[in-house]
Amino acid sequence: MSDLLLKKLLSAFPFVFLSFILCTGSKAFSAPNTRPNILFILVDDQSPFDLQVYNQSSILETPVINQLAAEGMVFDSAYHMGAWVGGVCTPSRHMIMSGRTLWHIPDKPGRLNNPHGTNPRLVPPDLPQHTLPAVFNQAGYNTMRTCKNGNSFAAANEHFTVRHDATRRGATDEKGSPWHAKQVLEYLQIREDSKDSNPFLIYFGFSHPHDTRDGRPELLSKYGA
Repeated sequence: MSDLLLKKLLSAFPFVFLSFILCTGSKAFSAPNTRPNILFILVDDQSPFDLQVYNQSSILETPVINQLAAEGMVFDSAYHMGAWVGGVCTPSRHMIMSGRTLWHIPDKPGRLNNPHGTNPRLVPPDLPQHTLPAVFNQAGYNTMRTCKNGNSFAAANEHFTVRHDATRRGATDEKGSPWHAKQVLEYLQIREDSKDSNPFLIYFGFSHPHDTRDGRPELLSKYGA
């Protein structure tokens, strides 16, 4: 996604920004009775060391992320617990949605790679009702999600009141990750037009980078990917 589009997104509404590396401070926390808006941003299969925040010698230009890190908080010891298979997509998204460990989350329906996935003592049958969107719904938040399809906690995803999921890994705005940004911006515009004052939780998941071959030609050329 272009810096211009991301800046537009970040300036659309005041919110608390959450991502896999950042948690910025917010004036909303100074007012105990104010519930902050929350934007959770997730990228797909990207090393933190691609970012200058964690690796000053990185050649990737990410000025917006650098600014967020400078003005907020950076976590240096947040690690993924692992997976039961080669890919970490499914368990990572289940853990985010549920706040539970690798051994206390379900597997994808019809797949039993997690040896404890069907143990009701470790994975409660009603777990989807206690996941991220469900809890925020109960707290009076509006919940919205856009992310890639598959390899995620489907039963939890259903609790988002607005969902626009699609895997977009092409090299254009429409076929690539900017499509996800468009869904978020349109959602925010609808809120503004309808004067919706309820707090929101937006789960904003990119389909990129995932694979260097999926980038825009000019970026692949620039970075030698």
